[in-house]
Amino acid sequence: MTASISQSLKERIRNWILAKIQDGKWLPGEKISSINQIALEFDASRETVRLSLENLVQRGVLVPKQGMGYFVASQSGINLRVALLCKIDGVYVKPIYQGLVDESGENISIQINEIRQPKKALTALLEDFITRQAIDRILVIPEPGKEEETDAFLRPFKRRIQIGWIDKAPAKTKDPVFLCDYKTCVNIVVDNYRTTNIEQVYYYSRNPEDHSVFTTMRKTFRKAISKNSNSNLVISDWQHLLSIINRQNKPIGILAESDIEAIFLLSRLKSNNIKIPQQVSIISCDNSEITELVTPTITSVDPGFIEVGRKVRNWINGEVENSTPIKFYSTPILIKKESSI
Repeated sequence: MTASISQSLKERIRNWILAKIQDGKWLPGEKISSINQIALEFDASRETVRLSLENLVQRGVLVPKQGMGYFVASQSGINLRVALLCKIDGVYVKPIYQGLVDESGENISIQINEIRQPKKALTALLEDFITRQAIDRILVIPEPGKEEETDAFLRPFKRRIQIGWIDKAPAKTKDPVFLCDYKTCVNIVVDNYRTTNIEQVYYYSRNPEDHSVFTTMRKTFRKAISKNSNSNLVISDWQHLLSIINRQNKPIGILAESDIEAIFLLSRLKSNNIKIPQQVSIISCDNSEITELVTPTITSVDPGFIEVGRKVRNWINGEVENSTPIKFYSTPILIKKESSI
């Protein structure tokens, strides 16, 4: 019980000091209140105050000067600590991380952590972030379809640390949200096929409905395509797709839900002597590095993961307009390669 109260007091002291610095009451190079003054302000022991100050020293916020006290570090010296909770093997991790650290120098430290852990382990991890590591922000990329469940789990921690959502978010959250615009991704593909005079377009995926990104993409596709067709244009069986291709006299277009789906389909069609892109144009969504590792290379829509990472970085630095709530959408672009006409 005592340890819990002590940890909470340290957090309050750290947040109080950070707030004064952010409000400009203590400028870079200026001396902050003494240990005795802070201890009196919070009715805390000198040791509790000292530990709080030393944590801010480790983060590069304060600079100790022997016999003189603690001073605010120059802004360039502040080391921001950020935790990223995600599927660490997700295709989005590398580009989002790249966006976060682009042109940032060395004043940000990002700790990437696996979100697929038991709740007990995640709870211990979050407590460690807040009480020992003094993480500034927690960035969350929830598993598809688990946005609301993840939000409910994180809710008790929101009083103690800021949380931002990346790529997916709970429906009614007031936390900052940074999303890839998957509806636009789909519409870019459909528009591309129309401009290349491909009349028959299908959507391919083996993934189950997730009531999240995949569901959004499929609904957008059906709205864009199915109004002129009574057939089921969202297909999960590649052999069914193969039979459709073999009955066609004209090239068809396929939107693969992800790069992984595109590569799987490409390998199956090639093994059945289907010519790509002469018979079938394939466009996927993700634009990960694996699209360059196959022949033909795969045309893909870049959802804007790097752009999202940069916007998150701006938010961390206080450079995003403080609207309520903060909600950002990326600008996807088509990266033309060899698998499409």
